[in-house]
Amino acid sequence: MTSKPPLLASMFAPWPRIPIDTTDGSDFFHLDRVAGSAATGWALGPEGAYEQNLTLAEVVDGAVREALLHLLELGLIDIDSDRLNAAPGLPTHRERAVP
Repeated sequence: MTSKPPLLASMFAPWPRIPIDTTDGSDFFHLDRVAGSAATGWALGPEGAYEQNLTLAEVVDGAVREALLHLLELGLIDIDSDRLNAAPGLPTHRERAVP
């Protein structure tokens, strides 16, 4: 596993990115498949986007929520609460650097 970048120095300071292996067969690749399946299942299910006629923003929020919940419930990812609470702020947008 790659070490975590340092926390932000201030609210809007740049957040250093760490490299992630996204190639076929990588750990990320497997998590992406599991999360994507959970998100798609939600979107197509009775409480999802098609049944509720949701806006695109609601679809994205719902799909991300379902994917994260699924990965957390499976114990495949953990929330670093200390790190989350220690940061003066977290960026909600990121520059696109992954192909």
